[in-house]
Amino acid sequence: MSNVLFIISTLEGGGAERTLSNIVTHFPDDWKVDILLNNKSFIRYPYKGNILSLDLPDYGEKKTVLCLLKEIFKKTLYLKKIKKKNRYDACISFLPSSNISNALSGKKYGKTIISIHSNIVNNESKFVNKMFLCFFIKILYRRTDRIIVVSEEIALEVKRKLKLSEDRIGAIINGCDIAGIRKKMRIVPKEGKSRKICEEGQKIVLTVGRMVEEKGQWHLIRAFSEVIKQEPETKLLIVGEGRLKEYLTGLTEAYDLNEKIFFQGYSTNPFWYYSIADIFVLPSLTEGYPNVVAEAVCCGVPCIAADVHTGVREILSPDLDVLGERTNDVLEEEYGILVPVCSGKKYKSDEPLEEAESKMAEAIVKLLQDSGKRTHYKQQSMQRSGDLDIGQIVGRWIDEISSS
Repeated sequence: MSNVLFIISTLEGGGAERTLSNIVTHFPDDWKVDILLNNKSFIRYPYKGNILSLDLPDYGEKKTVLCLLKEIFKKTLYLKKIKKKNRYDACISFLPSSNISNALSGKKYGKTIISIHSNIVNNESKFVNKMFLCFFIKILYRRTDRIIVVSEEIALEVKRKLKLSEDRIGAIINGCDIAGIRKKMRIVPKEGKSRKICEEGQKIVLTVGRMVEEKGQWHLIRAFSEVIKQEPETKLLIVGEGRLKEYLTGLTEAYDLNEKIFFQGYSTNPFWYYSIADIFVLPSLTEGYPNVVAEAVCCGVPCIAADVHTGVREILSPDLDVLGERTNDVLEEEYGILVPVCSGKKYKSDEPLEEAESKMAEAIVKLLQDSGKRTHYKQQSMQRSGDLDIGQIVGRWIDEISSS
């Protein structure tokens, strides 16, 4: 029987955690799967396999450097012990602290694979930080068998900047459980029943994501303030929670859009919202791999996405150069529409829209007003979804584990 260990801090909260959940729940039944977490109480997503726990406390957002070092130290010692004892075919880690421990605990007793979910050597990093990261990742690289990243763009950038050989780095996207998603699309979550968000004759624009700076939802709210002037029978649904909620709700009130913009909070079933949406919009300023765009595609929702680095082009416009210059206009591509990335500047409601926000509003209005184009992109999304199915992704992970 094949034997694999997955390492991640939690099974709750983020895209990488949900990705691991999708992977392990779709692994073949004849595989023995262990999952090492910081604490077995940190589980929100489903899993299949045996949970191993370090019994570490939940530091939350108060985690200090000292706490992180303690976590890495304890996890590294534990991994050395169980790697020697269990002789796994592969030990696969997700996210930085787990990747560090996986690398430091060595590859003597089984294949060691680290999974990188963001471009950690991106162009926005400060020079000193970039040099440190490159040096540190090179050290990690020497202690692992493979580095797997979530997009071809990240793979190309990491190979170029760290001068890695082709045989030591690969790209595997985050797959979607399409069958499971389409079942959940028919189930109304509790919070979905509490508001009249599906009134007849209303069109719905949807965005899903944590309310944090990287996701840029305030730019969408500002763009929507222009959309509503041309398409007054439209609502914007924002699914997610986070530290920017007060700013986002305040901006909504300032625009007097409380009856048009609905904050749905965290949802255990965001897929129902995709089922009622006419358009999905990703206003992000940066992404590792945009899971929500992949989910929207798998739900057959026409997508408008900021042309951020890593992932968006690979999903919506696979023929575009992933390293090419980002668009400053509205681009109608094969599987969705790309718009310029916004500045990230936080505005007040009385300040005029920046150019990128105006382009986002323009793209939304055009798609809302053109039912034929929405039907086209819905069909294109359904066609594209087959390439994103979790079955194919698990097959690629098994190939990675089994390769010599």
